[in-house]
Amino acid sequence: MSVYRSTYRHRLSSEDVRKARILITKDAWRLFPEPGQCVALRIGARRFDAEIRAEKCSCVPPEHEHYHLLCPALKGQNGFKSNALVVIAKDSDGGYRFVEERG
Repeated sequence: MSVYRSTYRHRLSSEDVRKARILITKDAWRLFPEPGQCVALRIGARRFDAEIRAEKCSCVPPEHEHYHLLCPALKGQNGFKSNALVVIAKDSDGGYRFVEERG
């Protein structure tokens, strides 16, 4: 996982793929709007509605939150598979773009 000023790279888990979501690690929270906000996610030439959601978790104490980018349209997309490295890039219009990392 890595975060740059306008991009976020993340390796997908099987749970991410099953639930059509991308985990947003804490170091990348500043790249995304607050949880509960809807965002536009571009996949190829199409735009879809997505949401930033916070979910309570107790995977390690104390109880805390994990943020996810949820978008049902991710299911079945090229590059949206377990263990794939993906990039979410922030566009100049405030939306986001899903890109499979190659190489």
